[in-house]
Amino acid sequence: MTTKAPRYSPTAVTISDVINYLKQNVQLQGQHGMARSGVVVGDTDNIVTGILIALDITEALLDEAVENKCNFIIVNQSFFTQPLAKITPESYAGGCIIKAIKYKLTIYIFSTNLDHLGQGASHRIAHLIELQETYPIILQKVSMYRLTTFLLPHAAKHLIQSLCQVGAVLATEQLTAVAVNDHPVLGVEAVSYFPAQSGLEFLQESQLTFMVPMFCKERIMQTLLNVHPYKKVTYYLEQVEVIVNNRGSGVLGSLPIELPDKYFLKYIKTKLNLSYLQHTSYFDRPIKTVAVYAGSGSGLLQEVLNKKIDAFITTGLQYEQFLEANGKTLLIDIGHHATRLGLKKLILALLSKEFNNIAILRSKTITNPIHHIND
Repeated sequence: MTTKAPRYSPTAVTISDVINYLKQNVQLQGQHGMARSGVVVGDTDNIVTGILIALDITEALLDEAVENKCNFIIVNQSFFTQPLAKITPESYAGGCIIKAIKYKLTIYIFSTNLDHLGQGASHRIAHLIELQETYPIILQKVSMYRLTTFLLPHAAKHLIQSLCQVGAVLATEQLTAVAVNDHPVLGVEAVSYFPAQSGLEFLQESQLTFMVPMFCKERIMQTLLNVHPYKKVTYYLEQVEVIVNNRGSGVLGSLPIELPDKYFLKYIKTKLNLSYLQHTSYFDRPIKTVAVYAGSGSGLLQEVLNKKIDAFITTGLQYEQFLEANGKTLLIDIGHHATRLGLKKLILALLSKEFNNIAILRSKTITNPIHHIND
């Protein structure tokens, strides 16, 4: 049995190393106010002694981190939503901050959408309710650079290999014609020319187009200039948005069989082990197509309505949105905590791929503050 060699020495991994890895591999939420991702307490230059993954911050959770010698806490939910006028032990946020500073803990708010990796909490729910033929509600768009350059066909293979080794992805390769008088390379006499009606002579070149990830741009451009055989390198670089196939926000799919709405609600409650759920009124229509978004789905509701999906499972909805959806889709709010179940396991799997010499734990402390009376 072989194991992946660690990229970092266990004595050399800093908290900033872990944060940079997450930023490069996961799309963070563009949230407003104080809820955005980032460090809220602590020093990112500290060496990691252990990582504790949690959904919420409480003082009991911080005690668990100290007990397990974890000085870096990755938490999904921020523990304050407004700027703090004062930090005192009497307040919830103040007590947490004071304890974190006392024990030299670093807290990182990780508000993220792992759906973009194809393995998010939405996918977990879709799997539990056995959705088939799934695809995203909203396709992911990634900002990249499109790099186009030209060179003689016999030199194209080496340049393609060199650029792909540093992160570029070849998009197209085609032959084109260029006037000899304008050509920037020496030794053109070795190339076969073909005359045009204008009297100018032309030669064939390969036109190569690459997609360049944002974080690879500098080393790819340096490699291009170093490896390209021409003394004067002609290239075009433009920023574009690219749709990533079958990656994006939320999950759309179909149930194995149609279910009446009342049976579907019981099915969801059982499969997801829910103590309660909120939904719009029943309507005389069987449920077959289902959308799932494990987060605040208010921003995706209109897209779901436009697609005429039978049911939408999410949370964080407003009263007015239930009115809007009523009679159009079976809108189901399963609660904030339920949509995040399994998230700690997903983050653990993501980090373990890169940092397999560091203790990475899922918190055992129950932090959900909302309880319901069961009938």
